[in-house]
Amino acid sequence: MGSKVIQAVTVSESLYFMKGQLKYLAACGYDIKAMSSNGSYVERFEKQEETRVLLIEMEREISLLKDFKSLVKCIRIIRKEKPDIVNASTPKAGLIVTLAAYICRVPIRIYTLRGLRMETTNGLKRQILVAAEKVAAGASTHCLAVSDSLKSRIAEFGIAPIEKISVLGKGSGDGFNIAEFQKTAEVEETIKANRKEYGLTEEHVVLGFVGRMTKDKGITELIDSFLALHKTHPNLRLLLIGDYEMADPVEERIQKEIKENPYIIHTGYQGNPVPFYHMMDVFVFLTKREGFGNVAIEAALSKVPVIAANVTGAKDTIVDGKTGFLADPENPLDILEKLELLILAPEIRRQMGEQGYKWAIENFSNQVMWKELDRYYQTCLADSLKPAGQTHI
Repeated sequence: MGSKVIQAVTVSESLYFMKGQLKYLAACGYDIKAMSSNGSYVERFEKQEETRVLLIEMEREISLLKDFKSLVKCIRIIRKEKPDIVNASTPKAGLIVTLAAYICRVPIRIYTLRGLRMETTNGLKRQILVAAEKVAAGASTHCLAVSDSLKSRIAEFGIAPIEKISVLGKGSGDGFNIAEFQKTAEVEETIKANRKEYGLTEEHVVLGFVGRMTKDKGITELIDSFLALHKTHPNLRLLLIGDYEMADPVEERIQKEIKENPYIIHTGYQGNPVPFYHMMDVFVFLTKREGFGNVAIEAALSKVPVIAANVTGAKDTIVDGKTGFLADPENPLDILEKLELLILAPEIRRQMGEQGYKWAIENFSNQVMWKELDRYYQTCLADSLKPAGQTHI
C-alpha cells in the first residue's frame, strides 16, 4: 500500500478543483481520499475519482462553536485514517484541517493557498483574515501557492516565510483538460447558433469576460472601458458570462448599463463556457486580485488574447506582449490604449491567440500539473525521513 493522503476542501463544490487529480495519484500508487462538507457534488466526485470523500461539516464564515465541533470531528477522522500527508486548501479547511493534522502529528501537513481574501479588505476584517492564514500556515509543514506572485504576497503579509512556500510548475491549482477547449463540430454549431441569437456578425469585434460578476472582478472598470471605446468603435460588442453575487455587489449604475445597453450581451452563468470563449476576440480580465486566474488560461486555450490586470495571480496567466498585455488597473488610459491596439489589429490578435494556446498547453495541462504534484509529494516524503533542517523543498 502506498503513502496515505487526504486532500481537503471546505465545501463539496470545491472538490471540482481536484477533478481527475485523485484518480491520477491513485494510479501512481497513493492511497488517497478527499475530505469536505457534505453536498450535491460528493457522490459524483466519488464515482469520477473512484475514491471516498470523508465528510466533515465546515462553515465558510467564522463560527467559533461550529468551528470547534468541526475541529474535534476532524481530529477523530485523522486519528482513524492515520495519513502520511494531509493537503488542505480553501480558507476554512486550511485552518481546521491543518490544525487537526498538527494535533494528530501527521508527518506532512500542506496548506495550499488559492488566493488571499484580505488583499481587498481593510481594518479589523483584514487583521482577522491574516491571523487565520498565519495559524493555518503555522500548523503546516509546507505551503503551496497556486502562482509565483501569490507566493510573494503570502511572504509579504508575513503568513509564511518564503522558503516554506512552493509553486507547482508555472502555477494553477489543478491544470486544465486541454481537450475540453477544442473547437469541435458540436462547439462550432453552438457558436453559430449563439452568434445568430445575439446578432453578432464578422464585422463585430467582441470583448469578453467569464466569471463572477462582482466589484472584485473589475466589472466596473470593464464596463467603463467598453463605453469609452464604443464611442469611436461602433462595431464593438461586450459579451459577459456569469452571475451577480450579492456578497460583493456591482454598483447599480453598472448593473443598469449592462441590462439596458443593446451592445452588451449578458448571458448569466453558463455550465459550458467554451463556445462563448470562442466567440470572443479579446478576453478582458481587470480583476483586483486572484490566486491564479483560471479564466485567462481558459481563454488562451481557446486561442483568445488576454488583457489582464497587473495584480496578484492574474499577472501569472499571460506572457506580457506575447500572449496578451498586462494593464495597470488603476490607469484607465493604459487599459484603453491596450484594448484599442487589439481592436484595431486582427493579425496581432491572431498571433497572440496562437502563442497563448501554445504556452498554455505546454505549461498548464492536467498531466503537467499532476506530475508536478506527484514529484512534490515524493520530495516531501523523502525530506520527512531526513534529520531536522536537511530539506530541499
